Amino acid sequence: MVSTPFVAFIIFFVNISSCLCAVFPSNRTFGSKIFSAGLATWYGDETGAGSVGGACGWKDDVKNPPLSSMVAAGNANIFLSGRGCGHCFQIMCHQPPYCSGKPITVTISDECPGCSDAPFHFDMSGFAFGAMANPGQDHNLRQLGKLMVQYQRVPCSYRNTNIAFRVDEGSTKYWFAAAIEYADGNGDFKSVEMAPSGSTNFVSMDNLWGTVWKININPSFQAPYSFRLTSSDGETIIARDVIPQNFVVGQKYLSHVNF
Repeated sequence: MVSTPFVAFIIFFVNISSCLCAVFPSNRTFGSKIFSAGLATWYGDETGAGSVGGACGWKDDVKNPPLSSMVAAGNANIFLSGRGCGHCFQIMCHQPPYCSGKPITVTISDECPGCSDAPFHFDMSGFAFGAMANPGQDHNLRQLGKLMVQYQRVPCSYRNTNIAFRVDEGSTKYWFAAAIEYADGNGDFKSVEMAPSGSTNFVSMDNLWGTVWKININPSFQAPYSFRLTSSDGETIIARDVIPQNFVVGQKYLSHVNF
């Protein structure tokens, strides 16, 4: 990858230095069309999904619908120690002749620890970075390597896809964990609770890392498991009997609900 000319890069940061201190819009400003200045790079294969796995726990699912490689890693102010996993952003660039100037939507699926050169730095998948380009200019846009962008946080919308739970490979009859995927709206959770078969007594889970939530159980805590999910804006839904009795670790199970 070839970096943006150094002089232009410096001018960019001088011009936007007063804007980069902006904070993410709150839930109440979703859809306000207020964009802030940021920085974008890309990583992984040119048309790939960045890194398979990532710091949010979604593994290969970042490549497949509904994420479809439209993902990004965020620096500390975006990743938020894992609380930023699942947040959605519109990002656009305006550098002619490469950029279309039209916003694309990405989901935060990974962390970029080395992206400390700007307050808000998106390290996008190669596929997502190229999606900002005019037709036929995606390769040329990637050759810039780094460029100025505008971004805003927006509600997530995975259309007809419901929330999914990927069972952690370390799950046993004494300990259970799952990564939660495809949450519409805020894309994150204030709390996650789990109930065993036939019970309405939901027990709090702890956030282990990224979107992975865990709970200590005992053999009497039998599947199928249900989940009560509360988003960061206080909306609560119940996903009933998502994890079947004979679940397989590493397997993903779709619920019938979303925000």
